[in-house]
Amino acid sequence: MQENAADGSEGSAQPGKPGQGGGMPVGNFNLNINGGYLVTNATGDGFDINGSITMTGGDVIINGPISNNNGALDYDRTFKLSGGFLVAAGSSGMAQAPGTTSTQSVVLMNFSSTIQAGTLFHIQSSDGEAILDFKPIKKYQAVAFSSSKLKKGLTYDVDTGGSSSGAATDGLYQSGAYTPGTRLTSFTVSGVVTRVNK
Repeated sequence: MQENAADGSEGSAQPGKPGQGGGMPVGNFNLNINGGYLVTNATGDGFDINGSITMTGGDVIINGPISNNNGALDYDRTFKLSGGFLVAAGSSGMAQAPGTTSTQSVVLMNFSSTIQAGTLFHIQSSDGEAILDFKPIKKYQAVAFSSSKLKKGLTYDVDTGGSSSGAATDGLYQSGAYTPGTRLTSFTVSGVVTRVNK
């Protein structure tokens, strides 16, 4: 399943590059996320918006795609995120994250090799507070993440593998102790959007 925001009328978009939701928009379409709980299991683009996204709250979990000509997030104009929780794990070829107009910190991580489906992805602050334990159902090479717990100036460690003693809903662990896997990288939140290549 994938989500596409357009008017659905014939001729609302023109042919374009793969992963751009059919090309540049004729209209100015918008997706507004103000709350709720959204989970996507994508074969093509996850959230494919022929226009702009505004997110002020809610939880968004995106698994996939696995093909590099698509992205977990694909928007043509802007993505302003000021609240809520977002994790999008998919291919790296066209990976996008919320933009610099956002007011909540965002990190976009691209990896040199693919991580297998069902491999736990863990982020914790340098003082040991876990802020993400997520087990994607598809293989992934990029992760976009935003949470109110991601703070500018703080350093975070990223692990893959290991396990959590907590219970998972849609691959997301809300609590439980983490048994370490492999340290993949560390990063410091340097601005609104931090980009990590490993």
